[in-house]
Amino acid sequence: MRPLEAWLAAGVDTLNSMPDPGRQAVAVISVHASPLSELGRGENGGMNLAIRRVCEGLAERGVPTDVFVRRDDRSAPDEQLIAPGSRLVRLPVGPPAPIPKAEVRRLCDDFAAAVVRHARSEGRRYRIVHAHYWHAGLVAEQLRSSWDVPWVQSFHTLARTKARAGLPLEEDRAEAEAALVENADRLVAASVSEAKDLIRLYRAPRDRICVAQPGVDLRLFEPRDTSAVRRSLGLDGNRVVFFAGRLEPLKGADTLLEAAQRLVERPEFADLTLLVAGDDSQDGSHGDGERARLQRSAEEGSLAGRVRFLGAVPHEQLPDLYALAEVCVVPSRTESFGFVALEAQALGTPVVAAAVGGLTEVVEDGVTGVLVPGRDASRWADAIASVLSDPERRGAMGEAARQRATTFTWARAVERVGAIYARLSGEATPSAEPCGYDDEAVELLRAG
Repeated sequence: MRPLEAWLAAGVDTLNSMPDPGRQAVAVISVHASPLSELGRGENGGMNLAIRRVCEGLAERGVPTDVFVRRDDRSAPDEQLIAPGSRLVRLPVGPPAPIPKAEVRRLCDDFAAAVVRHARSEGRRYRIVHAHYWHAGLVAEQLRSSWDVPWVQSFHTLARTKARAGLPLEEDRAEAEAALVENADRLVAASVSEAKDLIRLYRAPRDRICVAQPGVDLRLFEPRDTSAVRRSLGLDGNRVVFFAGRLEPLKGADTLLEAAQRLVERPEFADLTLLVAGDDSQDGSHGDGERARLQRSAEEGSLAGRVRFLGAVPHEQLPDLYALAEVCVVPSRTESFGFVALEAQALGTPVVAAAVGGLTEVVEDGVTGVLVPGRDASRWADAIASVLSDPERRGAMGEAARQRATTFTWARAVERVGAIYARLSGEATPSAEPCGYDDEAVELLRAG
């Protein structure tokens, strides 16, 4: 389906909804992650959500986008509407099926060529190319040369940051990221912490780093009565600890299970239930994964019968689970931002989170939750207990959490990304800041 047909099929007034035809679009490259994929399954997570929300917001402001992804489903349409003014384009590169991310790199040259052919077939010109993740950066670098347009790079995760957190170093990826950091026209970080990692671990030039923190949809994540959901899950009379995320070592669910083991051994937590929303990351592989390992651990000792694995939960159903929990736990080894922590806070649920990455900017320690350094299970158990055991403190944290969540908006994220595009494409005055906006965090970075 072509773009005009898609807008018509969506039932919108095309004259009012289509962007200015004289304004060139932005080419968004996201080789392996579709913004329309179901969140919580496989590799789908915060990156998919961020691309979708930003493209929706840009479209509302008259900035058209084409998001290019690899076709990984034979039955999926060639094109799909993200929002009036933004479309998803699936390119036939590699097999029409999911593949491990390790195999994506060998397809990057073919993907770049496919984007160029697609643009030429439509007579389409782009003013910016924005890459998401390092594979996309390898594509965007070629597109910048072919089209002679600026290249914006977002990483979402960094190999050297993960290695610093104790995970195996992907050396080829780290080397590729270093080259991308050196060559991109602008680097967009999701947090000040990610920006600092770009500087410290990759020697990124300070004057090419921009910070655009994601937001939360307060229309979806708003307080609600969860009594019916509690009854349906058989949780009446239980205090609930909630975890949401892909089940992989990076997300640290094993630390939470160890902490929960210590908690349920205390008589005052005999009513505790742990809900785990999420499924194996898989990364295109098969066989036993992290979920099976975690489930075996949860079946041992005093945890038996206390942990429920809910599998992948649709994003629109997560608010009920956040809201019914007494505390949400985010024990990630590293996080560029921390969507789960922000969404839980929007529902007024205190968060116990690792004192790493963007989580230290989302959670205000001692006010909206508790930040925990290190991986010691006893320390995590004590932090969770400190929230569960004090209803008055928990209530105050919940109120503060709601207020803090309102400061992270998609509108601000979109405004900043749009300003970056305007600065690079010459729409902003030459005297404007390198990112197109003044920002205290960026000023601090540049000041050292």
